[in-house]
Amino acid sequence: MPLQKTSSRARSLADRTAVIRLFDAYAGVLTVRQQALVRMYYHEDLSLGEIAGRLRVSRQAVFDSLRRSVHEVRRLEDRLRMLEGAGRNGRPRRDGAALRLDAVDRAAARLTVAGAATGPLLRALRALREVM
Repeated sequence: MPLQKTSSRARSLADRTAVIRLFDAYAGVLTVRQQALVRMYYHEDLSLGEIAGRLRVSRQAVFDSLRRSVHEVRRLEDRLRMLEGAGRNGRPRRDGAALRLDAVDRAAARLTVAGAATGPLLRALRALREVM
């Protein structure tokens, strides 16, 4: 029985470390509030209840926001693979991601000329460039 707890703790620590690495790489694409929640939960090790108390919201609201935030950074990593090749073969992946990012940037510029509200998209693009 204790062996099972240890492996569960190790898995939990590995998951926590993975989220922290993802957050360090992609935090710029999250809102300021999402960044604060992730920092409080994953970096400061506060409980959902403690965060909810500080922000005067429900534990469920904190849980939902954290879940969405982590999902977003994992989705970005699944698509961009910025951390996957880090230390081994990271440069070619980053170069490919930079090319795709340039294409998205050009498409966003065309939308801006057409009058679409692209502020959030442009901020996300800037944040992605900063982590590259």
